[in-house]
Amino acid sequence: MPGLWFMLAIGAPVPAQTVTNDDTILKQIVIFGRHGVRSPTLSPAAYAVYSPRPYPDFGVPTGYLTVHGQQAAVLLGTYYRNYLLAEGLLTGDATTDLGHSYFRANSIQRSNLTATMFGQGLIPGITIPVHSYPLNQTDPVFDPIAAGVAAVDANRAANEVQEVYNSGTALASAYSAEFSLIRSVLYNYQQGVEPPPPTPPGVTDPTAQPIPLDAVTTGVATGNVVNLGGMTSAGQAADAFIMEYADGLPLADLAWGQLTMDTLSQQTRIATVAEAIDFRTPYLDRVQSSNTAAHILRSMKQAVLGEAIPGAFGSPTTQVLVVTSSDVFVTGLAGLLNAHWQLPGYQPDFCPPGGALVFELRQSKDTAEFLVRVFYTAQSLDQLRNLTPLSLTAPPETAQLTIPGGSRPGASLDVRFETFQNLLQKAIGRQYVQDPSTEVPPGVLSGVPTQ
Repeated sequence: MPGLWFMLAIGAPVPAQTVTNDDTILKQIVIFGRHGVRSPTLSPAAYAVYSPRPYPDFGVPTGYLTVHGQQAAVLLGTYYRNYLLAEGLLTGDATTDLGHSYFRANSIQRSNLTATMFGQGLIPGITIPVHSYPLNQTDPVFDPIAAGVAAVDANRAANEVQEVYNSGTALASAYSAEFSLIRSVLYNYQQGVEPPPPTPPGVTDPTAQPIPLDAVTTGVATGNVVNLGGMTSAGQAADAFIMEYADGLPLADLAWGQLTMDTLSQQTRIATVAEAIDFRTPYLDRVQSSNTAAHILRSMKQAVLGEAIPGAFGSPTTQVLVVTSSDVFVTGLAGLLNAHWQLPGYQPDFCPPGGALVFELRQSKDTAEFLVRVFYTAQSLDQLRNLTPLSLTAPPETAQLTIPGGSRPGASLDVRFETFQNLLQKAIGRQYVQDPSTEVPPGVLSGVPTQ
């Protein structure tokens, strides 16, 4: 029976493979993903600072999962239902399957609702219990800095960023084409016009702002340690464009009709490099992602041992673990493993709405050895836009990832669990991980608004 299709990360596609006849048994799957399609996270008044033209209305409050995004999440959950039924990890009995599943979300509406809708596709006909702190309450798993779990030296972080990326001037030059593209969209002219027209009166050009790369001194929190200046403002100004397409808005409303599919993808490089600066530089990654990684690793280890481990998600019998948060946290966890991907239609390491790092814990039928198989999976932009039904023969885009220092030669790229554990333990900064004895895990959050 067919399972996940994959291609080598940052490489050429390989033929579709079956995974049910490869002498391994799927014991647990961890789906660590981004929320689905949402409305922009800035208000109309905030966007008016960047462009004289109004951005389209998504029909939901700022930053909420859209109705379209809810439907797309159900479709992705249905795909995983079909896959896990084929793998024997789900039984088809809702009560039994829910008893072996655990859903966790960070404390924002779009993450909680994405987990809920994904769960409805995965285990239909039953209420999905999503564990989460109250909305907008600091979650120490995902924001260890604001929660006081991890102390960050902002000056050290800024110095390391400057060592890796040189300077804001160097970044502005390296990404000049993307800045130019975003500016041309905001101010309604053809990219490459020389000289470019002046900034319209009453607005601030986000692409022309300095990129200081210095330490943030007030309001320091996870993802807000180094001042990215123009990288942040340009990314904010362009943030809505991918969501406009994925949400099915008329093409005339997609960046006011000024982007092709190629340029829609190209402009996301600004957001991706900003996330890499914030979450893939080594010091920042360890400070900000170690607590998350420790929870994921404990959750997998307790499935291996069959024993409860404090600070893990779920229980030793949890076979399906769904953790839904934001793209930055997916980037950070991938960074600790030095894992990279590229899916068709997307830029390298871009985290599309609903996309996820997927960790499959497998056991060899011959040796009983535990193995880890890592994927990055996401619906294509057209699958999102068109709400395309997914199946084992029409799957989402998927790449199996190479884990440096762990993946073994051959097509499987599997990592021995012991090796995977050692790699992640070495990457994790123990001083940035919450003592499980002090942790109060969240209960099931109810009453989350849908619109």
